Order: sequence, then structure tokens, then C-alpha cells
Amino acid sequence: MTVAVRSVLFFTTCLLLLGICQGEEWYRWRGPNLDGRTVQANWSGRFRGDQANIKWRASVGTGFSSFVTTDELVFTSGHIDGQTIVNALSRESGDVAWKFAFEAPLDDRDFEGGPTSTPTIDGPFIYVVSRLGELFCLDRLTGQLSWKVNVANQADVRLPGWGCAGAPLVVGNLVIINIGESGVALNKDDGRIVWRSEDRESGYATPVPLKSDEKDAVVIASGKSYKAVTLDSGEELWSIRWLTSFNCNAADPIIHDGQMFLSSGYNRGAALYQLGGTDPKVVWKSKEMKNQIHASVLLDKSLFGIDGDMEAGARFRCLDWGTGEVLWSEEELRPGGFTLVDDAILLLTEDGDLVTAPATRQGWTPTSRVHVLDGKCWTAPVFSNGQIFCRTIQGEVVCVEVSQ
Repeated sequence: MTVAVRSVLFFTTCLLLLGICQGEEWYRWRGPNLDGRTVQANWSGRFRGDQANIKWRASVGTGFSSFVTTDELVFTSGHIDGQTIVNALSRESGDVAWKFAFEAPLDDRDFEGGPTSTPTIDGPFIYVVSRLGELFCLDRLTGQLSWKVNVANQADVRLPGWGCAGAPLVVGNLVIINIGESGVALNKDDGRIVWRSEDRESGYATPVPLKSDEKDAVVIASGKSYKAVTLDSGEELWSIRWLTSFNCNAADPIIHDGQMFLSSGYNRGAALYQLGGTDPKVVWKSKEMKNQIHASVLLDKSLFGIDGDMEAGARFRCLDWGTGEVLWSEEELRPGGFTLVDDAILLLTEDGDLVTAPATRQGWTPTSRVHVLDGKCWTAPVFSNGQIFCRTIQGEVVCVEVSQ
């Protein structure tokens, strides 16, 4: 064996060892594949000694913003003293690398208030949407402002009742915001508006990419429908009327294998549609999964999700993708948010416990449970590079380190 070959084998082995308990970088809302799941994490799903290895704690301000990550930094937003603060924290220590602040009301009508959108990382930049419809493009390493646009004003569209909540979706040279009836697209380099939609109330979900009859499109929730529009011009391809109390459609659609799953709370329920052409066809409808704020997660043919009103005490359950049949339901868990790590469920309860369980059709069988936060938790945990990031609504953040 030559020296060169031995060197390559050694380098490859090092990479494999470094890859133990890693998982993908979580650079956007619901992860790199927009599906609420991290893969290749190689984690057992069990906390060693049934205790959390808490690496650091931090405080970021009131809000519901989740996390996005790079190799060295983790980002989230919160509200403090009349400002929204975008926080860049060291993954190693939790120390503040930089902060970017802008004036914003707490706007705590019917809930605690603060930012509800999660930032999006794209190359050297990070994009942030305020509840007032402002879009900020910041340097990822320094927090320096590159440009900002008040999208609501520039596109002449109204704000939804509880402000903008969907994360920015970056596709190609566009950044797409859920505002107006079916979104607004801006040039990601300078914030110039490329296309806009009608002045009607938007929903609160994040836009989801779709390939429709060979056209690149996105599906966007309005207050009264889910619409597919072309990526290049915003032209409507199809629309599904979807009514809820308070015009509140907050859960992202799940698109898989030519079908689309929709779900909303406020007694609306769920449905699976067969896509194709200009008229999606109903496969099934059900009241058995009502995603009020968190989208479900699909694994193989199983849908895992939080059903019901979060304030009243929602339940965690599993449905069959093809039929909508309830496979199992856990009534007493009080879930606050969840993600999938490979084939394991990682769930943060409302009162700050991290719970793991196999993501199976056979039932809810927890393998590990540890307490990590004190306070109300309604934000999904994020797993990235062997670390779990969780927060409370009041902004207490914890980084939990896991091992294989």
C-alpha cells in the first residue's frame, strides 16, 4: 500500500469518526430538506445516564423563533425592551458573537408576543422577517446590515392579524416571503421586488417548494387557502380553499411523491391531496390531526404530529399517510414541539422535558426523558452536529450535547 493510499484511508477514517453523532447543518426552518428531520446523526436517541449534558445556557428574549446553525454559530431571535434582537451565539460557549436589533412592538395580543419567524441562512448571509413585514439581509459572520425592505409597504399588501410568522424561503436568486394572498418574491442580493400577490390576508406558514408539471413553484398558505404559484412570476397554478377560525393557517404543507398533506387547528383538521394538473384531488379528509402551529413530520408512510389546541393541552399522535387512520395517540404528554433525528422522535414538552422515542407505527414507547428548561416551551428543538438547541417562550436557551 502506497503512502498516498494510506493517507487517503487515514483521512477518510478521520472524517467517519468526526461524523459520529453529527447530523446535517440546520440552516433553515424545518431543516435542510424542509421536512422537520435530521439524518445521518448516528445518535442512539438515549441520554447517557438519563441526564442531560448541558453545555451552556443563554437568554435571547421573548419569542417563538426557532434555531438555525452553522459550524460555529447558532442563530435565533427574541424581543427585549421594545426591540427584536437577532442573536448569533457561539456553538462552543453560548457567548454572543453579535447581535442585530431593530425597533418592534412586543405585540402580545392573545399570546406572549415577540418574533414568530425563524431566520434563514443562505451562503454568507442570513435573512430575517419581522412580524411587521420587514425583511433584513445581514452578514452571517458579523451581523452587519446588507439591506432591508419593508415588504408590506413596498408590495402594498396588508399584514396578517398576528404579524408575519413564516420563515424566508431562499430558492435560487429569490427570497420568498409569506405576505399578501400568495407571497412576495424579492431578489436576494438587493431586496428588489420581483413579483407580488394580491392584497389579501396571508397565512402564517413558510412557503414550500414544488415541482408542478415541470414548472418550479411554491405552495403558500393564505388566510383562506393554500395556493401553488410559479417561482419565476407568481402566476397561480392552483388553489385549495382552506377555511379556519381567525383565518389562521400556520402549519407548512408536506409534499411527497405527488401528494400533499394539509393540516390546520381551530377544528379544521387535515386532508391528503393528489397533485397534478390544475385541480388537486382529495384522497382523504379527517378531523384526527389538527396542526395548530407545528407541521407534522413524515417518515416512510407514517405522519407524526401535534393534534389540537396547544393552550388547552394538545396530544401527540401518529397517522397513516395513505388513509388518515390513527395508528396511535398519546394523550398526556403535553408536547411543545418536536423533530425527528434519523428514526427517533425528539420531543420537547411544554414544561421543558426532552423526550425521545422510536418513530414507529406500533405506539409511543419513550426511551429517555430529561428536564432541560424551566418555563413554557412551544418551539421545536433543533438537532445539529451532536447538539440539541431548545428554548422557552421567554427566551431561555439551552444547548444539550449528546454522544453516540
